[in-house]
Formats: sequence, structure tokens, C-alpha cells
Amino acid sequence: MNKKIKLWGWCLALFLLTLLLVSLPAIANNGSKQALPELQIHPLPPELVDLGISLENRSLLGDDGTDYFSQVQPSPLGYLLWSKFPVTVAVDYPPGLTPGSAAQKRYYTWQQAIKTAIADWQEFFPLTIVENTTEADITIFYREPPLPRIVDPETGLVSFGRARTAQANYEFYWTDTSPPQLRHRMAIAIKPGLAPLSLQGTARHELGHALGIWGHSDHKEDALYPAQTADVPAISPRDLRTLYRLYQQPTRLGWSVLVSN
Repeated sequence: MNKKIKLWGWCLALFLLTLLLVSLPAIANNGSKQALPELQIHPLPPELVDLGISLENRSLLGDDGTDYFSQVQPSPLGYLLWSKFPVTVAVDYPPGLTPGSAAQKRYYTWQQAIKTAIADWQEFFPLTIVENTTEADITIFYREPPLPRIVDPETGLVSFGRARTAQANYEFYWTDTSPPQLRHRMAIAIKPGLAPLSLQGTARHELGHALGIWGHSDHKEDALYPAQTADVPAISPRDLRTLYRLYQQPTRLGWSVLVSN
């Protein structure tokens, strides 16, 4: 069984990015002391190597050579990068849907929009869809995200923010291999009932976060722009430049450490 590090981060997806303050607990493995891996850079997968060549040649329409990497925030363990490819994505199927019902038809509209967004990112990044939600690297859930809970530090009173369209969060864990490896999983909740184009844009945005772009663009033409626009943005050259630059950064995720008694 994988040993989870009880550390969660989450972002307020399509409209606003909220950073969750976390503290890193002591990490132990069967009574042995286990240090965190060193910050290191992973090799690029072939898809990102090819993407880098395309970006260098400016072969993407409208590419002005800029990015928004400065807006991407690392986690307490480094940038949220994947190192084992392809990255697996599961699309949740909610229980209790009656075959042929209006509820099931709404779900299939939602599911098709989500899969279209996955295919959009697959053109540039190694993703594959799997059925098992418990083992997937990224799981997309058919549910409305919870309202943000805000506690006033002076009065202790609790209030709730605006309803969200979507939310992404991450979880760190140690693998049960020898030596153990530090990895992460992503979970995305996307509200049912949105129009198909809005769903696609929301899913593209959230998948950008799940691939490691833990921040937002200030250009409304980018998929990681944090607000709804009249024209739902596709994945832009700036999104891709940011992704490519991100995967050249060091992280502790995906690396093994030696355990000492």
C-alpha cells in the first residue's frame, strides 16, 4: 500500500487561484529515517522535446516567444512535475445513473467535453486515459467543488466564498518500492451542467494545472487565464512555452532516496 504524506494543495480553478498554507510533516518509513530527495531535473519526454523544437522554430501560429512561467508556483516539494510517462488520466463515472435517463445523457455530454480537452493536451504531452480512478495519476470527477471555507482569524467566524466551477488539488505519497520514490496525484472536480464549450475550456484549464502549471496567465487568449471570456481560449503558444520551460526545472518529485536506520 502506498504511504501518503498528509499534505494537500488546492487551487480555485477557473476564476481565482488560492494557495493553501501547508506544513510538511516528518517523514518516516517503518521506523527508519527517510530524507527528502534532492532537487533534480528530469529528462524531457519525447513529446516535450518535439514541442521545444516547434517552439524554437516559431512554427506555432501567433507565437510571440513569451510565456508566464514567472506566475507558476512550486509546491513545498518543488514544481509539480510528472516523470513517469505516459501520465494516466481517469474520468469518473458517478454511481446511480439510470441507463437512458436525462441524468445519464447530461453526464455523457460532460464526459465528451472532458475527453475532448484531454485530447487537446495529448497533442503536446504524453497522456493516456485509463478506467481505474484509484490508480490514475490524474482523476477528473463529475461533481461540484465545495464552497471555499474562510475563517476570520480575529473573530473565528466562518464564511463561505463564491461557488466554483472547478477545483484541482494534489497529494504527495511514497511508493512501496525499494528504495521508495516520492510522487504525487492530482484530483480535479468539474461542475456538471455547464455548456459543452465552457466545459472544454474549464477542463483544459484544470488539466494545465494538473500538468504542473500551478498559476495563471494574465492574457485572456491563454487556456490558463483565470476568468471566463466570451471566446473560450484554446491551448496557446504561451501555455505551451510555459509548460516546456516548467519541465526544465528541478523538483523532488519522481526521485528516490536511500533509507538509513
